[in-house]
Amino acid sequence: MWNKINGWTIIFFLLLSLNGYSQSSLCASYPTTFCCEYVASITINGQTYAGNTGYTGPGYYDYTNTPVPIINAGQNINISYTAQTNGNYMEYFKLWIDFNGNGVLTDAGELVHSYNVSWLGTKVVNATFQVPTTVFNGPVYMRFVMVYANIPNLCGTYAYGNTFDFKTGITGAVDPFNHSISIFNSEGSRVPNIPVKLYKKLNSDVSYTLHATYTTTSNVLNITTTLDDGLYDFQIIIEAFTISNPAVSDAIHFNQKVINQNTNGKDYYRMDVNGNGLLTITDVYLIYSKILGIPWKPGIPNYRLFTQSEWNTISTATTNLTSSISGVQNLTLTNPPVSGTTNLYLIRTGYAN
Repeated sequence: MWNKINGWTIIFFLLLSLNGYSQSSLCASYPTTFCCEYVASITINGQTYAGNTGYTGPGYYDYTNTPVPIINAGQNINISYTAQTNGNYMEYFKLWIDFNGNGVLTDAGELVHSYNVSWLGTKVVNATFQVPTTVFNGPVYMRFVMVYANIPNLCGTYAYGNTFDFKTGITGAVDPFNHSISIFNSEGSRVPNIPVKLYKKLNSDVSYTLHATYTTTSNVLNITTTLDDGLYDFQIIIEAFTISNPAVSDAIHFNQKVINQNTNGKDYYRMDVNGNGLLTITDVYLIYSKILGIPWKPGIPNYRLFTQSEWNTISTATTNLTSSISGVQNLTLTNPPVSGTTNLYLIRTGYAN
């Protein structure tokens, strides 16, 4: 214990360099001081990962880019780790696995190994645990922590020890529902801040209930749950919502479009404000009127939603398609495919996106 109290030179030096450690996407975990113990190596599912070679750190290891071999549900997993101390110290060890893949390792059953022991010198610990069959297939994170004299927490800093982060994949278990969705404007850019709702029901039920609400961003929206796709049916619904009226710049853009370019099918959906199926200078004046406070024409929505196939037709058309492909203000996707992708196009009536 004398070394723990008086090793200030080593401790101070390591604290200065600690901020250089790169953490995985899990919550931060690392030691703030070193001197008297370390994990030399860990073997999980047959693959060995190197740890410290001395008492001066580093304290954190990110092995998420070197995946642990695939784990099968119901399989017994063997782990082995070697630790070193220079005194008879009590050390605590824990291993977590994010079985449901939600990025949080504190759910029930995700602490798979917990052990503490005091010794001097080299210690090899072997342990076995079984992967439940009720877990979910796909990539998952793992975290191993050793801490001196205290029970390790999943997150946060501590004195003396090591943290290791890993990533693996699980097969032979349950397939959770996941689906990707993007909502684009007519220029092909993703539209943010659109609410998207996921509804669920058991296969034996009749009615759907709301499960979660998401919001689109400038990136792909990934809708993921820990619900078994084999037991549940799902719907993805984009309900009617309010968007802002056009600005002066929209009207100017439309004006230039009418004067300088040929019209095509896509233009009708963007700029046929009065809904007469024609693209004329009248629509320009209507847009300016709306900017000055005149409401939208009754019965005419201020946006339309189209599926990818509908948009492929609209974007290549040179005739008026408003009567044959009218679009909708809300859209329901029933039983969207697991690991599938849906692209939708949101066109604001009366002006360019």
